[in-house]
Amino acid sequence: MHHGKHFRRLNRTSSHRNALLRNLVSSLIEHGRIETTVAKAKTIQPIADSLVTLGKKGDVEAKKQAIAYLNSRDITIPKLFNELAPRFATRPGGYTRIQRIGKRYGDNAPMAVIEYIDGPTDIKKEMVTSTLAKVFANKQTTVSVKELVENQAKIDQLGLPKSLVRNLKKVQFANSVESLDNLIQKKAGNL
Repeated sequence: MHHGKHFRRLNRTSSHRNALLRNLVSSLIEHGRIETTVAKAKTIQPIADSLVTLGKKGDVEAKKQAIAYLNSRDITIPKLFNELAPRFATRPGGYTRIQRIGKRYGDNAPMAVIEYIDGPTDIKKEMVTSTLAKVFANKQTTVSVKELVENQAKIDQLGLPKSLVRNLKKVQFANSVESLDNLIQKKAGNL
């Protein structure tokens, strides 16, 4: 029987597919975020997470395995072992996030951004802070993130959607409340 043997072939031969995945994962480690199709993003997500786990091990064998897989080793290996591994030292898994961004012009392929979470270019943090800044600018009020997370009456008073509050709670786990408040005030001042 041919059960349980499915994986995304991405319409490529095995050697082409492996080279593509290595290049995508290397670019993700190098830049912290890449834009690709949803299928490719879903395919490289477990590979990128396992490489961060190798970085967290930090021993010689883990370094050899990472060197064998990654391209542009002079850039990606130090970034993996010196930046990403300490950043995710206390996190047990789930180091990447896939955010859909619409369809590609030309062939209408579904596109996505895959990124390492809690980084300087975290797309979810940018979306939440921009939306809250617009709401506060329109209502002529300012409420701290701590009040929003703890007080349901404030959320109802401002009329915030549940998805925005849920994303705010996710973002505030990795970022300090003061830094989120400052970022929201800064964006509201620019509007």
